[in-house]
Amino acid sequence: MKPFCFRSVKHKLNSTVIICLAISIMLGGLKTDPAAAKDFTLTLNKKIEHSYNAYYYDIKVTQDYFIISIRPLLVNSFFEFTVDNLIPVKVEGYTLGTDTEKIFSVYVPRQYKRLYIKGVNKFGQDTYLDLTPYDKFVKARTGRKGLGDSEKPKIYLTSPSIKNRLYRTQELYITIQGKVTDNLGILGFKINDKKVTLAGSGLFKKRIKLKLGKNSVLFKATDVNSNSTTADFVVIRDEIIEETEFSDVDFPKPLKNKNKNAIAVVFGIENYRNAPSVTHAINDADIFREYLIKRFGFQRQNIYLRLDEQASKAEFDKVFSENGWISRHATPKTDVIIYYAGHGAPDIKSRKSFLIPHDGDPNYSSQTGYSTSKLYENLGKIKAKSITVILDSCFSGISRDNKPLLAQTRDLSLVPIKSTVPANIIVFSAATGSEISSGFDKKSHGIFTYYFLKGLS
Repeated sequence: MKPFCFRSVKHKLNSTVIICLAISIMLGGLKTDPAAAKDFTLTLNKKIEHSYNAYYYDIKVTQDYFIISIRPLLVNSFFEFTVDNLIPVKVEGYTLGTDTEKIFSVYVPRQYKRLYIKGVNKFGQDTYLDLTPYDKFVKARTGRKGLGDSEKPKIYLTSPSIKNRLYRTQELYITIQGKVTDNLGILGFKINDKKVTLAGSGLFKKRIKLKLGKNSVLFKATDVNSNSTTADFVVIRDEIIEETEFSDVDFPKPLKNKNKNAIAVVFGIENYRNAPSVTHAINDADIFREYLIKRFGFQRQNIYLRLDEQASKAEFDKVFSENGWISRHATPKTDVIIYYAGHGAPDIKSRKSFLIPHDGDPNYSSQTGYSTSKLYENLGKIKAKSITVILDSCFSGISRDNKPLLAQTRDLSLVPIKSTVPANIIVFSAATGSEISSGFDKKSHGIFTYYFLKGLS
């Protein structure tokens, strides 16, 4: 595990936990051992106010801690111990909220001057112990301030692998993993000002949603003595297309439409593993997503975008299956739009039509593709406000560039059997029967998508 490069700052502690009532107590005289040289043990043997079941046994003052010994008198004694802002403190020999008859110790860092005690009797009363007198006494005898911890927390990053504080991706999410350590203990850890839970060994794991372009990731770790470390890096979520490839339909004018309930699946497959390419399919999909956002008011995070190798058969199953992503996110108030730019192909024997994933093979469409009949059947079971399917593909066995997809058909095209479309679904398709879905090189789009966007704009 490589240490993460960081810059450090020190700031005041700022943590929030449950607030409980605190009632002041009166202390008796202090008995000390004047021969003590390094650490001082101050004998109290004083009953805790409002409590019939516990005594302060003694207080040991070290360079870093007040160590308060508590002597319970009854077995059914329940306590909770906190300090300023009611931050939990270290307790040895006692598990919070359990019975005990044994003397146990409470560790309070020297910068805190009150120990809050909750639940000192069966009536649930609270109190606190003022530690200022003990702090002043030790300082007067030794001249030591007692704040000996100046070591800052350390942050280690295991994933992603960054270089020069920079990481690039095309994904919508990034998972950040690593570890935080400190010599005395970590009080809190945040990523982008949001609290992150640490495992017992200091391990952390956080998933972050990315916007297009620059995303800043800021870590902040604080130890029990208010020492702080911050560290940061930048994630660049890349645009899919080059600026020089824009055409006249690639700049959708934003409208004031807002549709927070709407969801969309956008698949664009241009470079196939086992088939000719689909010219401009990535550009088609990426620009269509921008229309959904700017013209229809879709939220970017509600659009499930997959391009080329991301649009695998597993993704088709995950999204379009009966209990898939669409089904799980759709409600009766949801507008659902599905856009697909890629190959379609018929099965030679059954003549049924299939969408072909990136890792599919048009010659084995029934085994490696996704049936349009199954797609419509599953969508028909979804109770949504509207369902619209837009297919820039054909099912004749010919590509956009007029190349055959099926080895057995040569120059012939097949006429696939039409899939039955349920009444609750609207379908826009680039071609029917033996028609071919062509590309429009001059505009860097499929010809169907270009004029579809032209109409929307």
